[in-house]
Amino acid sequence: MRPQLKVKQANGVQRRDAMEILKEYAPLIGSSQQTAGDPGTTSLLDIGCGSGDVLVDYVLPVLCRGSASGAPGKVMATDVSEQMVRYARESYKHLETVSFERLDIGAKMDAPTLAQYGQFSHVTSFYCLHWVQNQFNAFSNIYNLLKPGGDCLLVFLANNPIFDIYNQLSRSPKWTKYMYDVEKYISPYQYCENPAGEIEDLLCTVGFEHYQIQVRDKLYVYEGLDNLKRAVLAVNPFSERMPLDLQDKFLVDYIAVVRQMYLSKECNNENECNLQFISPYKLVIVYAKK
Repeated sequence: MRPQLKVKQANGVQRRDAMEILKEYAPLIGSSQQTAGDPGTTSLLDIGCGSGDVLVDYVLPVLCRGSASGAPGKVMATDVSEQMVRYARESYKHLETVSFERLDIGAKMDAPTLAQYGQFSHVTSFYCLHWVQNQFNAFSNIYNLLKPGGDCLLVFLANNPIFDIYNQLSRSPKWTKYMYDVEKYISPYQYCENPAGEIEDLLCTVGFEHYQIQVRDKLYVYEGLDNLKRAVLAVNPFSERMPLDLQDKFLVDYIAVVRQMYLSKECNNENECNLQFISPYKLVIVYAKK
């Protein structure tokens, strides 16, 4: 199986949500193609691009439809992981207008660092910001990386059962030494009663005046045990710390917790491939304009 196909199978929920939300918000993004003082050109910064497939398959087509020139003038895709940047750079080396760079959006960025990246007409981010513990730095950086009149579309998790599973497994003597910093990998809004209120405070504090915030209840069903395992491996930050022989055992314990949490449904007791694993979650969608 080709690596790109494996990636797309593993991040099915991200791809589905990105496709739906971009379709919904395309009219807003399309109406904001030109920025103040910079008519006729558009540019894009994508934060947390990962393998690059969501950007290339969904984000760029939306911006290309709305651009008078047929394509954004500058596209920079970024990720905190140097490994993911290298992977995306190699996978999409044929796209000459897209550059892949490392960026830690949660780090404090001074004026010279901001100048190094420049400013953009649009900032997008899908399934990244819930990994960032310093939310103030992230939103402040996004604001500063936008041109006047530019806009951002940010999609991230408020809460998800995966974070509760991490918490539970981290307390096991078997896994605690590999998950000693588990709190770094849990959404800052996992146990927040009013995530929209907290995010609104952040947006106002960093300077945004025009914005919309939605928190939606969503559901994703993983069909079959193999699909769930692929998805877990794709986002599990602890696997690389474990010996190979323990990674499979971690998956076994992970699935056991899933069953304990009543997140699995037996469709056919004779074939585990027909199991369904249900993941309810809350998704935050922020659209803001500078």
